[in-house]
Amino acid sequence: MTANELVQWGTEIVNAAAAQGITLRLSGGVAIYARCPSIETHKTLQRHNADLDFVAAANGWSRLTEFFTTRGWTKKSDAPTEIKFVKNGVTVEIQSPTQREDFAFDFSTRLDVTPLTLPLADLLLIKLARVNFKEKDMQDAAALLVDHRVTDGGDEAEDINREYLYHIINKDYHLWKTVFENTVTLEKGFDKYLEPEEAQLAWRRTELLQEVLDGKRHSLSWWAGRVLTR
Repeated sequence: MTANELVQWGTEIVNAAAAQGITLRLSGGVAIYARCPSIETHKTLQRHNADLDFVAAANGWSRLTEFFTTRGWTKKSDAPTEIKFVKNGVTVEIQSPTQREDFAFDFSTRLDVTPLTLPLADLLLIKLARVNFKEKDMQDAAALLVDHRVTDGGDEAEDINREYLYHIINKDYHLWKTVFENTVTLEKGFDKYLEPEEAQLAWRRTELLQEVLDGKRHSLSWWAGRVLTR
């Protein structure tokens, strides 16, 4: 199934769920493909997507099984914070708003900010917060940064809100260190994925992120985490 077909499926699922009062938002690679037109025109940004990832609001969690099974999906696994369904070789993975991979995040208050997908800042945060920063994460982050402005607040439907990112990342020194180091790695790799002018644009936007991450006052919890790592 092509990326465009996956986006279409994801859009239909989000809209059908909304009609039943269930809030779902796309996340992951398909969400980024849906928000970043540069991926379609840059082979260097294209990667294989076989799954649909969603974040579901807690108040609709108990209704997800019925919603998907009545649409021909077969439940693959069921856990308190993650459910998986399969259909025609496609896996749907649904996570609760409170997630933990390398770091814990709570997207509960972010599900109504933008339609269809998580906000751009959250999509970027998930990528930059990877301890094992893989090439697919770099491709996705590069696409977000070349296609969307980095602003202080602004229109979160179209912009990456760096103030929001600062407030989230500044709470945890280890998260801050991971994200900041990944932005440095990303800057070194832009030329691999983007044309020279585009790479410069993405680099400048990354600098805007670093400006608030390292140029603004750090929280007490940030300093405590730094002291404890010495």
